[in-house]
Amino acid sequence: MVLSMWRGSPWALAAVAGGIAATLGWTLRWRPGRLRRRGPPPFDFREFLDLLGRAHGARAGWVVGPAEGALEVTHDEAVSSDILRRGSAIAQLASVDGRAHVVRDPEGTYVAVGDFPFGAGLLLSGQEHPEALTDTAATELRRFVAGMRFVEEQAEGTRGQDVARRVARAAGGAQTLEGIARAGVELAEQLAERGAALVLGGPAGEVGAGDTRVLVVSSSADRRLIGLALTAEAPVARAIAAGVPVVSRRGEDVFGPGMPERRRSERAGTAYPLVDGNVVIGALVLLGAPLDPDAPSLDDVGTLVAELGPRLAAARAVHDAEQLAMRDPLTGLCNRREFERALMEYRGDGIRPAPPATLIYVDLDHFKRLNDTLGHPAGDAALKHVAYLLEAAVRDGDLVARIGGEEFAVWLPRTLLPPGLEVAERIRASIVGSTWMWRSSPYIVTTSCGVAAYPDPIGDLMNLRAAADAALYRAKQAGRNRVEKAEASR
Repeated sequence: MVLSMWRGSPWALAAVAGGIAATLGWTLRWRPGRLRRRGPPPFDFREFLDLLGRAHGARAGWVVGPAEGALEVTHDEAVSSDILRRGSAIAQLASVDGRAHVVRDPEGTYVAVGDFPFGAGLLLSGQEHPEALTDTAATELRRFVAGMRFVEEQAEGTRGQDVARRVARAAGGAQTLEGIARAGVELAEQLAERGAALVLGGPAGEVGAGDTRVLVVSSSADRRLIGLALTAEAPVARAIAAGVPVVSRRGEDVFGPGMPERRRSERAGTAYPLVDGNVVIGALVLLGAPLDPDAPSLDDVGTLVAELGPRLAAARAVHDAEQLAMRDPLTGLCNRREFERALMEYRGDGIRPAPPATLIYVDLDHFKRLNDTLGHPAGDAALKHVAYLLEAAVRDGDLVARIGGEEFAVWLPRTLLPPGLEVAERIRASIVGSTWMWRSSPYIVTTSCGVAAYPDPIGDLMNLRAAADAALYRAKQAGRNRVEKAEASR
């Protein structure tokens, strides 16, 4: 199928042949009068990725997981650093979950596959590729990944012989705190042959008050655990607080109460503290009965725990710094700078028009009166109350930002005006319909909303902010606690 689809393309035929050869662990070399086999192969991941990219007319390609570190190649000078970061992140995700990912984007079509800790991806030009073509690209990428695994295992020796190196390679391909954590739990599952989870404590190892949460779980663990807040009495929290491994007692859930419907066999577990210097930052949890003290994998798990702690601490420091630059410290929402960055990125490359989008400006009514009457702490509490309701009213992928004192922006990409107006009305109704409590007394908070949409009725994306602001002003003038839409402009 692959050869018939790409008949006549020397790049494609070479790439497919190379992938098969890499999977089998040998290369073909031409000598006068004969064709001979050699092995193990002089396998260059970058050269093969470049070859595979040319076979598919790709704009760029990525590899994560090899000992030499993550790699990328580009075949298009217009490929930006943001595109390169997105492609690498998709390849990293594929390396963790093992699925084929096909993401159609204004910049092209990302195709990525993986087999932990290895992943590979291509960015194909255009969005309208038939499924047969993306399937072919995924198949050839899987051959490439199989070749990488063969070569790396030949170099490393048997499984578990060099866990520290495997952690470094897996974590080195990840670019985020969550990416490193996912790499860690998947490797833990491979080593211990059981489900795993990673729990992150609060700042400086604090436990309780919602600070300690399940960050990620491995592929065979219960995904409902992700985001679960742990109490100080949970065995995992005790391990973090004491800095020593803790095994759940008979009948006790290692994560504490909160999910009583979980099967009894999945509640048992051992929590291993993750330490950076003298600070416990979290715990790696292996589900099920404790490992046998004589099990070879126990030493491997110990090495994994020792390696993960400092890596997660460094990634968390970067993550926290990035969040400070992006987030409003009071509400936790995106700040004005991050909101404006999202709008600028949505403009695209200036050649193709940006997809439709809707912007909603939301402003608390009579906020100055509230501050003057109840005090600034009450005003802060009201802002946090509204921020929570705004986030609850939008989809994943939408953006809610605090852009001024009592003013918020709700950015709805790929949304036309009618559904945008529905969201604005839902926001207004949810806020006025909720009861905000301050010092045991109930209060009603109302908001006014201004809605502007691109390309109809606002023809220029960069005019959305001014149009939404004007609509918001009209909502205030018309009596507040209402939604107004922007007037047409080109």
